[in-house]
Amino acid sequence: METEQQRLIRSIFSHDNPDNFDPRGLAIYRRNLVASACRALSVTFPTVEQLIGESLFRHAAQQMLSEFPPTAPDWGVWGEHFSRLLGQLPELEAYPYVRDCAQLDYACHLLNRAADCETDFHSLQLLVTAPTDHLLLQLSEGFSVLTSDYPVADIWLAHHDSDELSEDWIDRIHKKTGNSGKHGALVYRENHRVRVREISVDEQRWLGFLQQGMRLSDALDEMQDTDFNFENWLPEAVYQNIVSAVKTADLTA
Repeated sequence: METEQQRLIRSIFSHDNPDNFDPRGLAIYRRNLVASACRALSVTFPTVEQLIGESLFRHAAQQMLSEFPPTAPDWGVWGEHFSRLLGQLPELEAYPYVRDCAQLDYACHLLNRAADCETDFHSLQLLVTAPTDHLLLQLSEGFSVLTSDYPVADIWLAHHDSDELSEDWIDRIHKKTGNSGKHGALVYRENHRVRVREISVDEQRWLGFLQQGMRLSDALDEMQDTDFNFENWLPEAVYQNIVSAVKTADLTA
């Protein structure tokens, strides 16, 4: 059932005011609503705002309100469809990478609002006491991987690394944009702070094997002919809250 707020938003962005709200009140509410939407989206999508500028960002926020109005009083849960909308706006054709950057921003936003994940450090002793064909690595829920035709991890880092976009970052992004193939971005939380880094194809494959529940020995066998180094990866993965525990495998399976 349509709520009063949804009817009000529909009237705000329609030309004929189908629900007969006071036009003067609508004008005031329209300004306040757009301002609130811009503030909320700028918190969730800070990289996008920097990329496209204030004017285009405000236009995108207005379109977002019209097509995907909020359904909850908490502005922080609004924005799921923003990346899709950005990819459809003709005004943003000069920014083909902005949709993927929005997906990365939103992944960071969700992880920032998520509960902390605990690591079972005691279980890591199994890596020393048990053979690898008896073990599974349990991954945390506190990370996500995105892939893009563009170096979105570098774009994100360039806009969060400092107050100004340096020439070094610009050169790095341009060089990687010209390369064929997919670019990966890992979103994780380290010391309660959300971070982003580039992730290689090999590491994406490795995480995929672990997410499938593959035994540690089998996953390592699959990575033998790659540059992946488990000994280097594991301590970083624990520190970055990617690995949450080591489990014993069901040997009857």
